[in-house]
Order: sequence, then structure tokens, then C-alpha cells
Amino acid sequence: MEIVLKNVTYSYKNKKVLDKINLAIESNKITGITGDNKSILCEIIDDIKSFNTGEIFLGDISYTKENLKTIRNKVAMIRQNPSDQFFTNNPKDEIMFLTSRLSYKAKDINKKINQALEMVGLNNNILNKNLDELTIGEKKLFQIAISLIYNPDVIIFDEAFVLLDRINQKRIIKLIKALKNKYNKTIIISSNDINLLYEITDNIVILRKNKVLLQGITSDTYQDINTLKDKNIDIPDLVKFTMLAKAKKVKLSYHRDILDLIKDVYKHV
Repeated sequence: MEIVLKNVTYSYKNKKVLDKINLAIESNKITGITGDNKSILCEIIDDIKSFNTGEIFLGDISYTKENLKTIRNKVAMIRQNPSDQFFTNNPKDEIMFLTSRLSYKAKDINKKINQALEMVGLNNNILNKNLDELTIGEKKLFQIAISLIYNPDVIIFDEAFVLLDRINQKRIIKLIKALKNKYNKTIIISSNDINLLYEITDNIVILRKNKVLLQGITSDTYQDINTLKDKNIDIPDLVKFTMLAKAKKVKLSYHRDILDLIKDVYKHV
């Protein structure tokens, strides 16, 4: 489901944090948001924070007080620290607390719980543990599973990779790609890890101070070296490597996957 922001402005304590934000987040794409105040923008899209002026649309649904419940059921946010999102210390209690507002029958809830756990690769034995017994990777997967019970159209990952080791990062990346490709979810990833964003996102939004500095297709944006240098934007490592190789007359192409780059290096070096 597409999200459109029109001239969205947000201020806090008389200070303008976001100014005239115009964005179109494409349906069934992975969009990266990086730079200043990215988490605040995500909280506005999740309807946790209320913007001051402008308009936001989720498909044809306008962000209004009357549509708050509908939007909350269609947009889910995965926060950086799972513990910040949990209300109890038991996975089963956590799920029952959060699903108590849904109009599902008991048997339907159990079915949806098992489906959500299966989607993220967790065994339902996890429901018999306490949350403090889980690894950070398991907590993150459980955090995602809870959100999937609602079957949201849009899932926002706000700095979701910061606390994870590389193994769990790859596990979450694989899951995100499956949510997009298999389940047709619209994904937003808020992160300052430009290498990660370059690797897995379709589109990128770069914020500077309180405005959108750049937005576009990720590969095009991060391979436009002149614009990146002109606007003092960090360049992903894979792009830097290819730039250096090109400077030495090595005929490499730009790649977003390191394995593809290695294959290209073997071919031309």
C-alpha cells in the first residue's frame, strides 16, 4: 500500500523538526530513510506522532483522528530495542494483551499466532518461555511476529539492526525480502547504515536537517557520485571500491551485492 506525504510539517517546542516533507513511498517496495530526524518521520507515518500541517494518505485513507484505528492496524513499527515495545515478560501474555482489542475468535487468534511465528522462523515453544530468556535475535523476531498478527500492509523497521550480530542481521534481511516478495508488504527501513540500505532497499530518502535532501531509486542515487560529493553525502563502501577500481582503469560495474562484485573483480583483474 502506497503512502503519500504532502507538505508535512512537524514542530516540537516551537522548533521545526520536519519542514514541508513531500514523499511517495511506493507500494510493495523497500524504502530506506536515513539522515536527520528519520525516526520522527517514521513515528509520524506510524501515526504515533501527530504532524502539524500537511496531509498523509495510506492508499486512499487520510491520516485523521477518525481513521486512527484503521491506520494503526495497517501500519506496524518495529522499534530498535524490542524491550521498549513489550508490555509483559511472557510471550503468550504479550500476544494476548495486544490481540485483546482485535475481533478475532480464540481459535482464529491461535491460528494467526502460529502463522506469524512460522513466518519469522520461530517455534511456538517460545510461548512457554519468559522474554528475558530469549536472545536479542529471538526477541527481534518475536517483535516482528507480533506485528504480523495484525497482517499490516506497511511495516516500518526503525534502526532494527543496531543491536544484532551479523548472523541475525542476515536473518532479518532475508525475512524482510520475503515480506516484500512473498507477502507483498510495503517496507520502510530507517537506518544510518548506508551500506545496509544500499544493499537491500529499492528506494532511498535522505534527510538533512528538517528537509528531504535527496530521494529516488537507491542504486541511481548512491551511484551518482558527483551529486553525493556535491551534497557531502557518505558513499557506500561497495561504491567507493568500484570508484577506486575505475580510477585505476579496471572495468568494474557497480554492484549492490559483495559476491557479485567479487565475481566481477575476478573477471577483470
